[in-house]
Amino acid sequence: MRGDVRGRRIAVVPDSVVNTPPGSSDLLPRLAAQGWGVIALSPPGIGPTESAALLDLVVEQVVTFIDDGYDVALLRRDDPAVLEFVAALQATGRTVTRVIELDPE
Repeated sequence: MRGDVRGRRIAVVPDSVVNTPPGSSDLLPRLAAQGWGVIALSPPGIGPTESAALLDLVVEQVVTFIDDGYDVALLRRDDPAVLEFVAALQATGRTVTRVIELDPE
């Protein structure tokens, strides 16, 4: 893994972290500096069918990461999309308990 500072660490984040609203701080550089790769959850406002399909894909990816021994964490645990992800992941018999705390700058 030369040249890639991320080392088997994945943060599951709401869409607002990737597509920051105007006036919000960009957390992606801080996550990368701490060695976290990112998986973004679907944005709000897409249809329920699309949202469910994207959630299934993320859950499948995270299950693979967990089963392969990756360190998986959540950012913004109280976000509705993150809560939905946690419930879907629990349905597979897996959990993510680590939460990344990043204060806005």
